[in-house]
Amino acid sequence: MATSLQAQTMSPVATLVDGMLDLVPLPQAYVRIREIVDDPGASLRAISEVVTSDPALTGRVLRLANSAYLALASRVDSIDHAVRVLGLSQIHDIALATSAVGSLTRLKNEMFDIFDFWRMSVYTAVCARHLAMTCSLPAPQRLFIAGLMHNIGNLIIAHQLPQAYMECVLSARAKERPYHEMQQQLLGFDYADVGAELLRQWNLPPALVQPVALHTHVIAEVASSDQPFAAVMHIAAATARAAVWQDADSEPVPDYDATAVALTGTTEQTIEELMQQVDTEVAEFIAILMPNA
Repeated sequence: MATSLQAQTMSPVATLVDGMLDLVPLPQAYVRIREIVDDPGASLRAISEVVTSDPALTGRVLRLANSAYLALASRVDSIDHAVRVLGLSQIHDIALATSAVGSLTRLKNEMFDIFDFWRMSVYTAVCARHLAMTCSLPAPQRLFIAGLMHNIGNLIIAHQLPQAYMECVLSARAKERPYHEMQQQLLGFDYADVGAELLRQWNLPPALVQPVALHTHVIAEVASSDQPFAAVMHIAAATARAAVWQDADSEPVPDYDATAVALTGTTEQTIEELMQQVDTEVAEFIAILMPNA
């Protein structure tokens, strides 16, 4: 937590997020896994021991290892086997995904259904991974994790500033504009800014932070090196909102950014095909990440 002097020099977004860190810490098991992954001398056995020390994490790693997501040729029946098959990077990403969902699900709020929140986040994550592979971007699983995290700023805004959050929601519905536009107008920042700041304060790498931070920006104004990743996240987020839209109380669907469309080669047909691919995977990921939902 920041001291009062530090808080005076922090941005409004950083101050907002700093007040949340005690409520949404990353579990020690994940922190230890990250330390092992960052240690060039670490052994696979060391990471197996950490995973098996957390029963919930163990179950999720095994379920994901045996899911259609990985489509492995043979069944994975132990954590040692999973670590050998998946490798440190994928084990890290699985641990991060499950840890983040578990921690952030504590921020339940009567203004939205937490299951619907994560369903849209998972939909975005699966879309982002498919798009990243289609666009031949490196490490598409990292875009999956970024997609899963892309909307967490709304959880924090709703928790910390409930009245302001609802004002933005009502204004967005009335004007039929996406939430982030009203948040920018009324608050001076949006959920992408807040979510990215939490990821920074969790000390996660820029490869995860930047797509979250930039996906609500005008993509043509983003640094060229970041544009492909921001474009994928933007298309995935907009597609997920279109897919889960139910009625006038749902978040209005953002327009597709022209630059993002060009960079990803998106057409109406490819979006329809993407939705068909994603639908079958979303339920499986929800069952893995939120087994008690």
